[in-house]
Amino acid sequence: MGVEVLYRKAKFSFFFLILLIVYRANGQPLSLANVILDSVTFGRNNTLEFVLRLERLNERWQYWANGTFQFQFDSIDYNVSPDRHTIELIPGTSDLKITAIPGILPITSYIVTPNVLPGRFSITIAGPKEYQNCIVPPTDNRGIVIGKFVISTKDGTKPPSKLKWLEPYLYYQACSYKLDHDSVFIPNLFKYEVNDNVEMDDGIRSFVNYEVSGAPSPQTKIKYFNAEYIGLKKLKISWETLSEAYVDGFIVVRGLRGPEVASPEVVPYLDTVADYRRSEPNHRALLGLGTSSIGKVYNFEFDSVDYRGFEYCYKLIYKDFFGNFRTLAYDCERIPNSIISKATASPNPFSLQTRIDFVVEDDVVLDAFINDYSGRIVDKIFENVYFVRGQHSIDIYSYNLAQQGLYNVVFIAYPIDDPTVEISRAIVKLQLIR
Repeated sequence: MGVEVLYRKAKFSFFFLILLIVYRANGQPLSLANVILDSVTFGRNNTLEFVLRLERLNERWQYWANGTFQFQFDSIDYNVSPDRHTIELIPGTSDLKITAIPGILPITSYIVTPNVLPGRFSITIAGPKEYQNCIVPPTDNRGIVIGKFVISTKDGTKPPSKLKWLEPYLYYQACSYKLDHDSVFIPNLFKYEVNDNVEMDDGIRSFVNYEVSGAPSPQTKIKYFNAEYIGLKKLKISWETLSEAYVDGFIVVRGLRGPEVASPEVVPYLDTVADYRRSEPNHRALLGLGTSSIGKVYNFEFDSVDYRGFEYCYKLIYKDFFGNFRTLAYDCERIPNSIISKATASPNPFSLQTRIDFVVEDDVVLDAFINDYSGRIVDKIFENVYFVRGQHSIDIYSYNLAQQGLYNVVFIAYPIDDPTVEISRAIVKLQLIR
């Protein structure tokens, strides 16, 4: 046993001697990875958010095993304390396969454990037992996202806006990888067993760079905002953001636009249609992303209005973390008066078959029949059929008509539970040629 220990120590010393010679010969340190506290920015209320990211800089290693990373606020006379702060991983933000059983060493996945310690924050990542199950970060400028984290204050005060790594790095930070073969530095030198956790920093050269990157100046940008009439005096409100900055949530207000009002900006918006602060699920779905470089699609279903024949305008507002209300967009939509329109036949005249295209401006119950020019009904096409708002078509065949000549196709539309709308008709004149 003593001989084996001496043998290993001799190999270990020889290995570091060779490394020292290589280091002195090259004169430059070899960086294996970057570990970055990225996109540091204020979150909602009393929170600071950041992304922990790892970049692989070269092919000298592949399988990332584990790490321990410690940092604090970059602020004088502001102390980190377990009594004052919390830190959490935001679910679904990691590129790692994270185990659902904390406290048990992972076999095929990772455990991510953020902690608040006196004077510092700590994030520990324990990786799989074998290299085949470890993640291989790409050698690009994105690397892997270990996770997005949120720091909160328990007393509701806003924390400082910047973070910094604890130094000296060798004492506070650790980052290691696994091998599927022996030493990556010197061929045929036996030092590591397969699946050993190999420390990236050997104490002679700094193999890991530790960086802090604040978020770029964030902006809230919108791709579209749309108020769409779907029938029965209801509208669907939808929008998509491209990015968000300090967005707590969205509010939609509505106003009635008169013919004398040229611009939606000057419409009096008296009714609140949607408000993220309300407790109903379709309102709570309007919570913002905070600060995010990617956006989201939002839908509110549905807004019900009182009157037909008027134009309703909608204004999209968001509230930021600092209590400001900011306008993003406008859209207006006219509620139709008629409930059937645009009925046309093609071809016309016809000899064998023609198609009638028609539009119903709202959900209706519809009758359709054909009469000749004496007023006699010669064919009932359908009766008491429910049609949803939109474009429809029917085919008319000549064999249902006795002789050539002129005919009328009559549509009668009955409104659905709306006494403000009268029964409406549409007539399409056809000419049959034998």
